[in-house]
Amino acid sequence: MGNLGIVTGLAFEARLLRDGDALIDCAGLLPQAGQLAARRVVERGATALMSFGIAGGLDPDLAPGTVIVTSTILPAVSSSRSNPQRWVENVRRRIFGALDRPLAHAARVLATPDEKAALFAATGAAAADMESHGIAEIAAAHGLPFLAVRVIADTAHDRVPSVATKAMTDDGRVRILASVLGALCHPTQIPDLIRLGRQTDTAKAALRALADHPEFYSAA
Repeated sequence: MGNLGIVTGLAFEARLLRDGDALIDCAGLLPQAGQLAARRVVERGATALMSFGIAGGLDPDLAPGTVIVTSTILPAVSSSRSNPQRWVENVRRRIFGALDRPLAHAARVLATPDEKAALFAATGAAAADMESHGIAEIAAAHGLPFLAVRVIADTAHDRVPSVATKAMTDDGRVRILASVLGALCHPTQIPDLIRLGRQTDTAKAALRALADHPEFYSAA
């Protein structure tokens, strides 16, 4: 596969990856951040691109910790290169037996079950994230293979509290103090915040297991 470039949206996702095994860039949460980060790793010599991190569930049957491995991001990204199905299958089967289901692009965090249900009805995708579509576009523009490895944190049934989203910085970091203060100011959100924290821990454990696997960085 050559030099693997991995783009995450959040800082904690990037910290899970083994330094030295790939070219890593944290995109953050700004619009077009996935594209910009993907361009940076291509400029550093990446010959294949991977989107790595958590996702919001759209399919109501999928639980936190569900791993999705796919090269299909909706809306579809046109490319002259065929989908790297061998890469998808090798990662999915040899490493962790994940689902090969499409992901959908979300321009922002989907905060309510109704928002998630609407995107699921429109796309049928298993989950959604904000970065993968832009990364796939850069891979297509450069004729590089692309793969998304995403783990569901919040499910299709879950509400994402505004306290959590407001505690995120544009560069993908979590402001713990802001989260605590926000919870104190909005105590009705505390149950949702606790649930989201537990589900994110479940997703983080799955991501860590993937990133620690010796074949993860050379699964093609």
